Amino acid sequence: MMCAWSSIGSTANPAAMKESSYNIFSRGIRVGELKTVCSLIPYNEKKALKFESTTRVNANFLIYSYKLDADESALVSDEGTVRYQRTTREKNSVCQVEGRLEQGRFLLDIRENGIKRTLAVNRERYDYTTIECPEITMKHEGDEMKLRLLDLETLMVVTRAYRWVKSEDITVNGQQIHCRVIDFEDPNKRGRRWIRPDEVGAVIMRQVGTGKNGSYSLRIAHMKSGP
Repeated sequence: MMCAWSSIGSTANPAAMKESSYNIFSRGIRVGELKTVCSLIPYNEKKALKFESTTRVNANFLIYSYKLDADESALVSDEGTVRYQRTTREKNSVCQVEGRLEQGRFLLDIRENGIKRTLAVNRERYDYTTIECPEITMKHEGDEMKLRLLDLETLMVVTRAYRWVKSEDITVNGQQIHCRVIDFEDPNKRGRRWIRPDEVGAVIMRQVGTGKNGSYSLRIAHMKSGP
């Protein structure tokens, strides 16, 4: 669900860390929470971003129910995403994914309900992964672009379109945060996100969208940063 990083500047604090907590809503009702932690760590004599997230959703409606527990982590360097790990418990299904960039391919070892398989995606087939927040590379309001993304949620390469609609201030913990408002769409999902780049990565302040489980909204409830 979340993206984390687009580039690591040379002036970024190597000990920097950012923690964000979100409320998840469906049909106007709070159904879960998301927590992300981003930190810069040494990697191959440079800096890389370590991204971790936990998602807990328990939605119970009269004609629909949905439960999700997900733990996700990734390591992103100047090469892009170099490691990825996810465990997802969704309804009665359990899926474990471990990925790594190796010899020009992103290798994904997948175990789903006890069945193992391996997926290899040549690096030249995609521009970014969904962890990397490529929309931050847009320069001006009104910019549009289409990119090939390795979608680490659906485990497939998709073409996603982005459009920087406008810039807008939103209030978080009594503080005004200046955000880029960006629309995105691919064959599996579409939505709008309010996003702000910083030295540790790119933080999503708000998101509304539609995916395989219907419509949802995500709002940041708390964030903190430090060394």
